[in-house]
Amino acid sequence: MKIFLAGCICTALFSVFFLMHEKNAKKEAVLMKRARSHTPPPDTDQSLQKFSLTGFDDEGKKFWNLQGDKAKIDTGQTIFLEQNVTLKLKESTVIKTDHVQWSQDGGILRTRAMVTVSHENAEVKGRGAVGRLSENFIQLNHDIEMLINKSTLLTCDGPLKIFIKENKMVFYRKVKVVDDRGVLTANRMDVLFDPEQKKVSQIIAIGNVTIERGTDTTHSQRAIYSLVTGSVRLEGNPEVTLHKESAKMLDAPFRN
Repeated sequence: MKIFLAGCICTALFSVFFLMHEKNAKKEAVLMKRARSHTPPPDTDQSLQKFSLTGFDDEGKKFWNLQGDKAKIDTGQTIFLEQNVTLKLKESTVIKTDHVQWSQDGGILRTRAMVTVSHENAEVKGRGAVGRLSENFIQLNHDIEMLINKSTLLTCDGPLKIFIKENKMVFYRKVKVVDDRGVLTANRMDVLFDPEQKKVSQIIAIGNVTIERGTDTTHSQRAIYSLVTGSVRLEGNPEVTLHKESAKMLDAPFRN
């Protein structure tokens, strides 16, 4: 039994190795033949406990690790992980969900479950996800909610696209940012991280941008919002609507 389980684990690890080293095609072909010698009979699925997969970068350094309490490998060598599924990436990103499907054909992760992503000082939640680890890309599909610095809440209908190496997240459809200084909405928002400071540096809102501060409202096509200073720079023919109390501040110097 131990030899049988070891064969299953070897099959999974060899397959991940091939995906992360596509340039070595000839060497992969030889290793694939060896891996197939450990493949279980075609009419059986294999179940394992405490399963783990590890991927390496081009320099042979550990780049990501995928773990789950339970795993099943089907005859097509697709791996289904369940319970406490955790994906840890090299760039301090941790992704957690209840279950995930790992396809060796292209190295793609998929799930329809709720997903939590922790990156730097931000935490994101969403429903459903797809990931291409060889491209440093993760997408959350629906009902996105992101908490930044425990005080700024960003929501959208989705999808959310995470470009790991670029330190950037892009939110789509009915995007809204809320904090104690006001509300900002747009069609799309790009959240940029400072890799040295390890925190969000800017939020760039694009398309039908609306900013509400108290009773005042501003419209523009683009806005750049700094979380550090709370300042907003508007671009694209901005329009400002000042309500009664704000208007009094403007004409105060001219009143007797």
